[in-house]
Amino acid sequence: MKTDLEKMEFVIPSDFKYLGAVDAAVQDLAREMSCAQRWINDFSSALIEACTNAIEHGNKYSKDKRVRVEVSLDGKQIIARVRDEGTGFDFAPYLSEDSPLDAMSERGRGIKIMKAFTDALDYTLDTNGGLCLKLMKICAIEVDETADGKT
Repeated sequence: MKTDLEKMEFVIPSDFKYLGAVDAAVQDLAREMSCAQRWINDFSSALIEACTNAIEHGNKYSKDKRVRVEVSLDGKQIIARVRDEGTGFDFAPYLSEDSPLDAMSERGRGIKIMKAFTDALDYTLDTNGGLCLKLMKICAIEVDETADGKT
């Protein structure tokens, strides 16, 4: 397994059509680092949810605002930071384990999904305005299940 630090950055418009490019790049980078596909899918799902929230709730689909995504992977963990250019929101209640989930609502599941698919999730107000969401997941290594150790 590679352990070199790999980094990439994206700046995308506030448009959902660019989410596939973020997903593909993260999937490729994590596969290169020999991370398990299940693990890659979980992290990628959380990252796409974070970008979706930045576009919809942070930037309010504004064509003149961007979403900045920074991803670093060192073979042990992957960290992503997603920054929007919005005004932010009171995120503390949503990070609580006791925050209620309205089963009938079509909204309010994103943060719970991101928490379920990552090992750490942290919101901060960005110094340049907007919100920064940091996602972290410890890497699970791909195991070759076809190898039986025999020659």
